[in-house]
Amino acid sequence: MRALLSILAIGLVAASLSAQAPHRTTTRSAISADDLRARLFLIADDSMMGRQPGEAGNYKTAEYVAGEFKRLGLEPAGENGSYFQTVPFVLMATDSGSFLEAGGTRLTLGQDFVLVGPATTVRSISNTPAIYGGPVRDPSQWASGDSAVGKVVVLDVRPGPDGTRNARGLGITDPRFNRAALIAIVGLDLFGSEIRAAIMAGRLTVNSTLDATIVPRVFISDKAASALLGGDPTTMTPGAAGRTVNGRVGSSPRQVAYAARNVVAVLRGSDSKLRGTYVALTAHNDHVGFDHSPVDHDSLRAYNRVIRPMGADSPPRTPSAEEAARIAAIRDSLRKVHPPRLDSIRNGADDDGSGTVSILEIAQALAGAPHPKRSILFVNHTGEESGLVGSAWFTDHPTVPIDSIVAEIDQDMVGRGTAEDLPDAGPTYLEVVGAKRVSKEFGEILEATNAAQPKPFAFNYAYDQPGHPLQYYCRADHYNYARYTIPAVAFSRGEHLDYHQVTDEPQYIDYDDMARVTRLVYDAALRIANLDHRPKVDIPKGDPHAPCRQ
Repeated sequence: MRALLSILAIGLVAASLSAQAPHRTTTRSAISADDLRARLFLIADDSMMGRQPGEAGNYKTAEYVAGEFKRLGLEPAGENGSYFQTVPFVLMATDSGSFLEAGGTRLTLGQDFVLVGPATTVRSISNTPAIYGGPVRDPSQWASGDSAVGKVVVLDVRPGPDGTRNARGLGITDPRFNRAALIAIVGLDLFGSEIRAAIMAGRLTVNSTLDATIVPRVFISDKAASALLGGDPTTMTPGAAGRTVNGRVGSSPRQVAYAARNVVAVLRGSDSKLRGTYVALTAHNDHVGFDHSPVDHDSLRAYNRVIRPMGADSPPRTPSAEEAARIAAIRDSLRKVHPPRLDSIRNGADDDGSGTVSILEIAQALAGAPHPKRSILFVNHTGEESGLVGSAWFTDHPTVPIDSIVAEIDQDMVGRGTAEDLPDAGPTYLEVVGAKRVSKEFGEILEATNAAQPKPFAFNYAYDQPGHPLQYYCRADHYNYARYTIPAVAFSRGEHLDYHQVTDEPQYIDYDDMARVTRLVYDAALRIANLDHRPKVDIPKGDPHAPCRQ
């Protein structure tokens, strides 16, 4: 019944939106696991429908965060004297009339192909030849650009050294096929249902321009590849002719139903000379919405425990016989606790409900204590899941002078990190990204603050390494502060089997350890806010709009 109730809740949430934010609970001034739990069960509730920007649940969550800032006596620091900064999103989705047809087979949007990449004008494809272009990751084997002019170019994904295919790194930067009619990459079957659903739901963007010059790109299924080429691409030579293709493909902008908003507040500093400078504490209030195809919650958890230990960052695949037996054993053990339960909502308890409730706890603790010399700027971003759009909008259109922000600490997914989540994790596990890239002093302050904790964390800098394939440095909101040469760090307790899944729910959070992360950030913010100088910046200012480099 859960999925049915969730779908019905859309109308109920919309109908009651004007009246109430989520019901507030009584919380204490001291940072506590109980308070974090109470707050997180509110904003990761099914009624929030996965908190997608532009939808009712995210709007309602922003109302709750702003209401808490107001209740705690923080100054509004958004637009027009409010706690809000509206991010002018539009939803860029595949045009509903898009289709492809070849060899008498009509390919279905969402099942056989999805549109990806930059938003393009709708392009008609009429009696257009398809060719096999080659393996997508090896341009040295591609067909020539001249042979691709005006054609549908099909590229496939070959197995890696471990013998499996995966969907990472499928972007194309080589301009060879810039005169093709369509680029089709055979990778759709490598995506989990959550990624397909997110693609079909559309991409939130502040740029509604449709580009008429870019070649549309689609991910296609293995079945679609056979239809377009008339055979298995792995048996074909680059440049080989396929079938004639008809169709139309392109994007269509739509207005969002509800304003997507950053929530911004200030706890004013006590020093008359320093109160005009800020230590920013950030997290994001959005997640990735819900799926129109409900799944059994416990079966998915059992499958992910064995096959997809990092959730959406682990490719789905068919289990071996031994793995299938392990999955069945886990599922059957859960069946003894409760019956099957359909689930369609990606609650985002850890991602990033955990960071959001953490900064609320810090705000409450600071409000009830003597204020530090500098001001503390709280920014609860929207649109992180849309490509860091909310934090990019805030730093490009700051509501306080951007140069007045002396440091930023971002928390994203700080609620897990147990050995059950990651083999090398445990109570002291904490991923640290970006801490010393702009300011060595800033990183050392964080390390010193951590060392002074009753139970220090072991900082894991592995994901901060230049060139790391997971690109964490470029995938968290702290980056948009760092690009303005602000010392910035992202704290996380790591990915897990529930990452971007319907199973990311508040009952799986480790609240005691999340409280420890919260106290670390609280102490670090106080230490920096009471410094008599800004943390020393070690790098020159660069172009804030240059591409991010891991």
